[in-house]
Amino acid sequence: MRRMMLLVIVLLLSLEGTAVAQERTLNVGDAVISYDLTGKGRTVVFIHGWALNKSEWDDQVPVFSKRYRVLRYDSPGFGKSTGVADVSTEPADLLVLLEALHIDHAYIVGHSRGGGIALRFAAAYPERVDGLVLYGSSPPEGFPADPEFRQWRESLPGIAKKYGLDSVGKLVLASDLAWAPPERNDIRERVRKLWASYSGKDLLDPRPPSGLVPLPDIARLSTLRTPTLAIVGDHELPVFAAAADTFAARIPNAKKVVIPNAGHGAHLAQPTTFNGALLDFFSDVDRTKKKVERKKTK
Repeated sequence: MRRMMLLVIVLLLSLEGTAVAQERTLNVGDAVISYDLTGKGRTVVFIHGWALNKSEWDDQVPVFSKRYRVLRYDSPGFGKSTGVADVSTEPADLLVLLEALHIDHAYIVGHSRGGGIALRFAAAYPERVDGLVLYGSSPPEGFPADPEFRQWRESLPGIAKKYGLDSVGKLVLASDLAWAPPERNDIRERVRKLWASYSGKDLLDPRPPSGLVPLPDIARLSTLRTPTLAIVGDHELPVFAAAADTFAARIPNAKKVVIPNAGHGAHLAQPTTFNGALLDFFSDVDRTKKKVERKKTK
């Protein structure tokens, strides 16, 4: 018996400090959100892109959880979360999730569609956001449309209904949206697996957005005071690259980082460079906050 207790103690000591993500759920009213929370310290929230799920951040959780508390979740209608996909409702759902977890403020990282959600959240609840990362993000309201990309995107629901999600998947994975370095077949396989978990509900049964939390327009970007990082790969689609330029130029205290040899999935192709850019940004924000707090105490 004593030997067994010693073995248990040794096992617990060996696990001390190890980041173990435990999947949990929370009912936010119109959806049950699947999420996990790992690590300690200031909180970093990762919001996934369209047709993906929280596992797209698998390369980030072990790195960031060494310094921060990492929260990632499946958006309603994606992954293991129930509900209907609605970018204008999701910021309010995220607020409910943060309040339930007693998280007063956090760094918010949004990828692609998730970037639009992060931007809405930062504009609606600025006191909740320590720093904002708009990664390959959807552009703000009033941004000049890319007719070719818009036509391509708007064709997907019809293709899904007529030919099935497999056809949509082939189209997406063959497009520049899924660009990866030519030798990185591992990334293509990983994206295929992520796509395989996509239900396609937003294409097969689209619902009008609620409009609960509006997307800021270009003019409003200049009123945002949250430290912001716009990050893109050097092979990013023109519409997202141009949006990053706009964020960097119009949001005060914003900067842009370009990841070499990477596209819309820069965090998959170049995780070390991507992670380093975010960690540097968070560290800069942390240092600035500490300086301000020290001045207040004097």
